[in-house]
Amino acid sequence: MDYAQSTMSSPIHSGFLVSFMVDARGGSMRGNRHNGMRIIIPPRNCPAPTQVTCRLLKRQCLPYSPPLVEGEGLVSRLVEVGPAGAHFLGPVIVEIPHFGSMRGKERELIVLRSDNGNTWKEHHYECYTKDLITLLNGMDEELDSPVELEKKRICRIITKDFPQYFAVVSRIKQKNDYMGPEGGVLTSESVPMVRAVFPPGALTKKIRVGLQAQPVPEEIVCGVTDNRASFSPIVTVEPRRRKFHKPIIMTIPVPLSINEVTAKGCKGDPVPCLRLLCSITGGTSPAQWEDITGTTPLSFVTDCVSFTTNVSARFWLAVCRQVSETVALATLIYKELICVPYLAKFVVFAKSIDVAEAQLRCFCMTDDKVDKTLEQQENFEEVARSKDTEISEGKPIYVHCYGNLSPASKISQQLVFTFNAFKENRLPFIVKVWDIGQEPGGRLAFLKELKTTKGLAQSTICNLNFTLPAKKKVQKVHT
Repeated sequence: MDYAQSTMSSPIHSGFLVSFMVDARGGSMRGNRHNGMRIIIPPRNCPAPTQVTCRLLKRQCLPYSPPLVEGEGLVSRLVEVGPAGAHFLGPVIVEIPHFGSMRGKERELIVLRSDNGNTWKEHHYECYTKDLITLLNGMDEELDSPVELEKKRICRIITKDFPQYFAVVSRIKQKNDYMGPEGGVLTSESVPMVRAVFPPGALTKKIRVGLQAQPVPEEIVCGVTDNRASFSPIVTVEPRRRKFHKPIIMTIPVPLSINEVTAKGCKGDPVPCLRLLCSITGGTSPAQWEDITGTTPLSFVTDCVSFTTNVSARFWLAVCRQVSETVALATLIYKELICVPYLAKFVVFAKSIDVAEAQLRCFCMTDDKVDKTLEQQENFEEVARSKDTEISEGKPIYVHCYGNLSPASKISQQLVFTFNAFKENRLPFIVKVWDIGQEPGGRLAFLKELKTTKGLAQSTICNLNFTLPAKKKVQKVHT
């Protein structure tokens, strides 16, 4: 008999709650509702027979949500584990499915923990996969590699004790290291030309410092500025608002200019339209960009700009012919960049009213159940479903209908709804059949922006073809 079978009781399901008994022999549990949810207690790590529980909660269930800075977002529901405060004799494993889009190497996951739901801190525990396999000690459990976890969108949490809550957060990928009085260098993994040099004496004690470099997609810049400006990656030094005893040296690549304004060939001469922007706000406070070019000398090295700073902050280079517009344009672009990307799916339900008219309900789902209870009760049928696709938090989704169908609403009424992760994003509307002699089918296009002849392909999130179901006859029950 293997450990999982010999020690695990039948899981108890109550909403999002799963529970099992475990003792010194170890045990494991998988969630039924959410594929990928799992807890593993290796043998000899549990000091006494314990009822282990795991529940997924909406963030609204807690009086204080995890403190998130701009550009960060919860990519799973909050995880409540129990018994809260339990200490184990060795590391245990908690795996939670998530719905964040990592965009290759641009973003990463971090885990926050809270013992009471009021205060939160980042959870750290280093443990390699090969060490975990040794810990399982013959349990009938397989552990995926980090690459496989990323493909399956599962976050693995390793811990020796249970807080009350865990939170899985997506943020811009950050290079971290412990830096002391001896100094050192941090280099971004996502944008290797970005680096921060800490000279000896810049810090008086050893602290954990971080460096973020957020790429700025050209399509966002063009959409906002209409080719009037270009921008470098946004570079952030953490912890924010930290004053250094000696200036640190920052290096940032020069923005790719659209109108042949570059730092190449300047031979050290300043470029009038190249501006250095800075935001010193920290924590959950929104960024406030200021132009500090006049007070910060810039040095040009190949395709990069170097400068010194006494304070950790967010930095950004911009090339803008109208210097007075730089901060305003940067602020608009930044609002687009801080929207957290998720992977969600579109699902369309339909119910025919008669041969010429039908009701449609469109959903944009993260971890929702696809078999919607209300739609089942009202005799709707699922007619289309998309693959997981990237959608940004808080952004509008415009819907257009093509084919032998058209919305029954007025032409002036645009079909639009807003995506909010882990909420029921529903758009109901009625469609009419143009030609009842033809198949009642059509196509829904989900767009990031209003339909225009220019740039339509770039703004399309996905297209779904579907056919209306036949009208169901309601059988009368005779008493």
